[in-house]
This record gives sequence, structure tokens and C-alpha cells, in this order.
Amino acid sequence: MKTISSLGEFGLLEALGLFKPLSGEGWLGPGDDCALFPAPKGQIAVTTDLLVEEVHFRLSTTPPRDLGYKALAASISDLASMGAAPLACTISLALPGDLPLSFAEEFYAGLRECSEKYSCALAGGDTSSSGKVFISVTAFGSVDSGKAFLRSGAKPGDDLWLSGATGESAGGFYCLEKGIAHAGPAKKLIERHLRPEPRLSLSLGLASEGLANSMIDVSDGVFIDASHLAERSNAVIRIDKPSVPLTPELLEVKRLTGKDPFALALGGGEDYELLFTAPKENRAKIKKTGENTGTAVTLIGEVEESAKKGRVRLLSGAGVEIEPPLRGFEHFEG
Repeated sequence: MKTISSLGEFGLLEALGLFKPLSGEGWLGPGDDCALFPAPKGQIAVTTDLLVEEVHFRLSTTPPRDLGYKALAASISDLASMGAAPLACTISLALPGDLPLSFAEEFYAGLRECSEKYSCALAGGDTSSSGKVFISVTAFGSVDSGKAFLRSGAKPGDDLWLSGATGESAGGFYCLEKGIAHAGPAKKLIERHLRPEPRLSLSLGLASEGLANSMIDVSDGVFIDASHLAERSNAVIRIDKPSVPLTPELLEVKRLTGKDPFALALGGGEDYELLFTAPKENRAKIKKTGENTGTAVTLIGEVEESAKKGRVRLLSGAGVEIEPPLRGFEHFEG
């Protein structure tokens, strides 16, 4: 069996086909000290994500092909949250030397699958040895000058919208942890965890008509990501509990894993849906954009006028403020 250490760094890159030139005028891929790509008019959006074994994923439950796909999908979701179209990405990967070559081959196969699906060229990166797997993804996108969606644009009176449905990824994670078979409702939940789909078409559709005032992707959980919007916009955001969508598969989570479906929908994270605010007069156009892009969009709250700014309020069906059962994920918290 060939291992990564038996090939060495450049042998590994050669074996994975990473020295192949990029096509298109103005593009220069791996092989030099820097990659080159043509810059469109407007602004370049740049995002970097770090994924660490046993913090963001477990090799025991995450196949390498899915890991490669998901690593890039998370960064493309960041571009989507800014209304930016993907251009290129770089991947840095640290691996234990005793991993089989097939792990790296499968990882890059998933990475290329996501790269091709969302037109985000793999422009380069770096490799190193490590005691566990570390993945760093940097993605670049383009957006018209002054048109990027920011977290700081929410205004009192704005609607709060959510794309798709949240909680399913966390449900899939708990199904994997319990060793539940990829069948029935667990199948969709696990797929949502291993193969997230960035809401790029929806974002670009909203951007083309300037329909949203602020936006964030739901990577850490609806409640905590809404808090980021509230803090950056110096606003108060209300989430109406009855309006948060719960899919039939998510409702099965209680039976399958013992977890509260609403808690996961509010704070589960890694769904990579879009949470955004928009003026009320844009409701019809937002719903139409959702229909045109095949993406469900749900009105789940509002940006409120209040003296106590920078916070999120969760209201019950009776209109009473309640504590969230789960806020979301934060690094370095005990």
C-alpha cells in the first residue's frame, strides 16, 4: 500500500495531478510561488476557513471524498453570503504520513467535484505533515463595487429571512455519532451534514436586484449568527419560534437520537443556509427569486426598534420572550 510519506510532498502533488495548468487567458495554476487569475471589475471577496480533525470532523464518520467537498463548500457559502461569484480557491492540507494515498486521492476528488459544480478553480495551495488532519481553504470571489452584502446593513423594520431549513446537518451528525444506518429519514440528514449545498444561486439572484440589506451564512447556528447581524448592525433582531421551519426528517431526530428538533434548527450549525434582512416591500420579489432558484425562503422574524441594541430576541407563539434551547457553536468556549 502506498502511503503519503512514501511519496513525499512533491510526489504527492504530482500523483494528485495538481501541477496541471489551468485553462483560460490570464490563469496560472500550481507550480509557481503564486497563482494568477484575471481580476474582474469591482471588488475581490476573500475568505479563509480552517478545519481541524476532531474539532470540525471525525475521520471515523466522514469519508474523505465528502470531506473534500464539504471543505470547499463551506468557503463558497461564505462567498454566497456576500453576494460574490466564486473565482478560485487554494487548499493547504496537513496529513499524517501513514495515511494511505487513497485518502488524499479521494479528498481531492471531492474537492474537484465541488470546484467544478460552483466554478471555483483550484489555483494552488500547500501540503505538510502533521499528527492529525488540518485543512485550510482560501476562496476568492468577485462582486460589483459597493454591492456586497454585509452583516452591518440590517435596518429597523426589515424582515428576517432564512433560506432552506436548518438543523438537518446537526441531526445528521448525531445520527453518524450513533451509528444509525443511512436509510429512511436519517439518509437525508446525513447527506445534509456531509454534502452541504451553498445557496449561491439564491444569493446572486438577490444581489442582482439589490433585494437584501444584510446577510450571513448559517455556519454556527441561526441564533448565534443572527446575533452577529444584530451586533454588527447595532440592531435588535426578533426570531419568531413558530416561523422557524422544521422538516419532516428533522422532526424524526427526537426518535432517532433523542435531540430536540427545534434546538437543532436554532443552534445546530453547519447548514450553510442564508440568513438575511430585507425591506418589507421586497417580499414578493424575494419569494420569486426563491422560486426561480429552487430555494425555499421563509420569513422568520424582524429587525426591531429598541434602545437595547445588538441582541436577538426569541419569541414564543404567544409573543413571550423565551430563552433559546441552543444558541450555537463558538470556538474556545468550555
